[in-house]
Amino acid sequence: MGDFGGWLVPLFYTSIMEEHAAVRAQAGVFDISHMGEFLIEGPETLFFLEKNLPRRIAPVKPGQAVYMPLVNDRGGMVDDIIVYRMAEQKFLIIVNAGNIEKDLHWFRSRLISGAVLTDLSEEMGLLALQGPLSQTILVECFGAFYKDLRRFHYKDFEGGIIARTGYTGEDGYEIMVPKEKLKKIWDVLFRVGEKHGLLAIGFGARDTLRLEAAMPLYGHELSDEITPLEADLGWAVDLTKEDFPGSGILKKQAQEGIRKKRIGFEMIGRGIPRQGFEIQKDGKTIGAVTSGSFIPTTGKNIGMAYVAIDQAKTGNKINVMVRGNPVEAAVVSLPFYARKR
Repeated sequence: MGDFGGWLVPLFYTSIMEEHAAVRAQAGVFDISHMGEFLIEGPETLFFLEKNLPRRIAPVKPGQAVYMPLVNDRGGMVDDIIVYRMAEQKFLIIVNAGNIEKDLHWFRSRLISGAVLTDLSEEMGLLALQGPLSQTILVECFGAFYKDLRRFHYKDFEGGIIARTGYTGEDGYEIMVPKEKLKKIWDVLFRVGEKHGLLAIGFGARDTLRLEAAMPLYGHELSDEITPLEADLGWAVDLTKEDFPGSGILKKQAQEGIRKKRIGFEMIGRGIPRQGFEIQKDGKTIGAVTSGSFIPTTGKNIGMAYVAIDQAKTGNKINVMVRGNPVEAAVVSLPFYARKR
């Protein structure tokens, strides 16, 4: 067990390597009930969200979801969130556990009459079923009704939802239900999933899986000082919108260019990169590691980092300072791993 965002969470059940491999080859279940859930509803909800979020919300239909950063007035990222449209004027927003209070303040400080926010974080539980056999297990557990769910769509389930979303780079689902139903759902998944090699997965493998898929994590690749364009999340921001928090700064960045960029790299020399390790080129500091680890799938030591834009080209050789010693690495294209579709 270990601490994550103020929560006591399982780091692993068997081993990080075994659990990582299970999600890539079969399926795994994560208890991610630490995540936050906000419900926003009322006659002015759509207007409120369109005014404050960096993607267009009106085209999102009930039953659909959309990923985006939450942007502050300086263009930095308060968080990254998923917005689910439950009805014409009713939306569910999933936020990161360590940012629940900060995100609540961000939304409530901007709320208008006709939009009401309810924090459901203490009421709802969340399980992630991930891996190539996740659809088989889900349908055997809960019926063919959920078989045709498309990516970033959801259907109602047991007072909550089942959504085809995830944070591993694999196919999968996230199941949100009231907390009192969580253990029942967990038990059903394992009664059915055991024959398919289903394992319980801890936060250690959750981190190596998302790193391998090059998915950013708040507090590592995302922060209040890093913009979506620097984080290579420009696709999740609509700069054709007239105005939203930070839009002026982001439009200026898009026009003039960014000075730093999120990259991926593979170690050539021996050494495991860790968050905060300095990155050098020709003896000069050009950036810092944000995430790094040994990855079981490929057997390589990999990492993500922010470096000066002129050093971000694929193939560029850099040095990661491991315990004060320069270790050679090479910039590679992201993601490190992409599942077979």
